[in-house]
Amino acid sequence: MIRYFPHPVSIFVFFLFIIIAGFSLGTEARFGLSLLFLLFFSLHVNGRKILITVGKIVVPLCIAIGLFMTLIYPETERWLTLAGIRLSYDGLIAAGEMTSRILFLFTGIIAFFNLITIQRLGSYLYQKNLPVWLVFILINGLKFVDRFRSKLNEIHFYQRLRGMPLDNVLQRWRATVKILIPLLYVMIEESSDRAVALEMRGVTAHTHRTTLQPDTQTGTDKVVTILFSGLIIVILFITIAA
Repeated sequence: MIRYFPHPVSIFVFFLFIIIAGFSLGTEARFGLSLLFLLFFSLHVNGRKILITVGKIVVPLCIAIGLFMTLIYPETERWLTLAGIRLSYDGLIAAGEMTSRILFLFTGIIAFFNLITIQRLGSYLYQKNLPVWLVFILINGLKFVDRFRSKLNEIHFYQRLRGMPLDNVLQRWRATVKILIPLLYVMIEESSDRAVALEMRGVTAHTHRTTLQPDTQTGTDKVVTILFSGLIIVILFITIAA
């Protein structure tokens, strides 16, 4: 089991690579890299969470888009017949390109939010003397999403214990709508308490900042940063040259 969580600089370089490669690479390369990333994420300590999220959101979305583009597509002379269903060949090619891009981008973005450590990111940004209000907004936003998801899963767990059916997306959506306003209120209240706690600790009182454990890049972090930075340069060079 891999327990490595990248340094904030490394994870942001990885995120930049995902965005650039998602719009620059070909269909086969995107599919190949997506499978490679999924294989790596499956070995990570957060791998189960990443794979479940990809399976619940990305795969159904790709299937829906693929069916839409192969069944409802402008008239063409090239057609394929699979299991008695007539499919547009051009639509199939377009569906492959679109679904590969969605799979690649969503896989990278989901991995980004599951591999980044909020506490480590906050410590790093604070250490780099960013304005305290900006650090608070960024970290509180990420913390809000993480806490909202955690609270929602906890509520769904107790709803199941009480016999509420939550077997499909529609049932979970109906159950979520009923608790959405109270849940958002609790989350906003938590953010307010967090801001008050920081103010009481004098977080804005000093211009020179110190940290208990300075966050520095390890050798692995440097390798990851150099690797994805090199890939970004190669992709941009090939794109510009083409």
